[in-house]
Amino acid sequence: MIHRSSGGLAVALYVIVSAMCIAGLGREGTSLSPAIAVHLTFASIFIPMILMKIVIVEKYPELRNRLFGVGTVLFAVVFVMFFTSTFAHFAESPEDEDAGAEARASVDLALGKDLFVVKCAKCHRLDKTLSAELASHAWEDTVARMRQKDPSWMSESEAVRITGFLVSLGE
Repeated sequence: MIHRSSGGLAVALYVIVSAMCIAGLGREGTSLSPAIAVHLTFASIFIPMILMKIVIVEKYPELRNRLFGVGTVLFAVVFVMFFTSTFAHFAESPEDEDAGAEARASVDLALGKDLFVVKCAKCHRLDKTLSAELASHAWEDTVARMRQKDPSWMSESEAVRITGFLVSLGE
């Protein structure tokens, strides 16, 4: 009875933590850090291991006493590794997050500049555009107006990146 109750509690904790992890992946973006990849590997081991143990116990009840110890050890190892990798991720300092955000912003600005050169040079002299000093809302309006002229030439996400690049010039 204790074993089943603690197993149910462990699965409930797993579901809660998994939901938190999935929500965290949405914030991380598309690239996975090595720590997150390790964490996902440990997380993916948990449910198949529990299911395998249940199937073996149901199919071979005479192994129940032997599998209790083996299952408990395996469960403890996976559980400790899973939560250790989780806490390591949460323990990252805000400076690490700021550095990651700065790197992503730098990449976005570089992409915005490249898109600006390709997309805007189709119709404009770039030196004239670069010398214009507009407020951020004016750049947003200008890029949106240009995008409306030929929406197939510039996607919404490209317009956002170009606007970000142009706004960054005035900062």
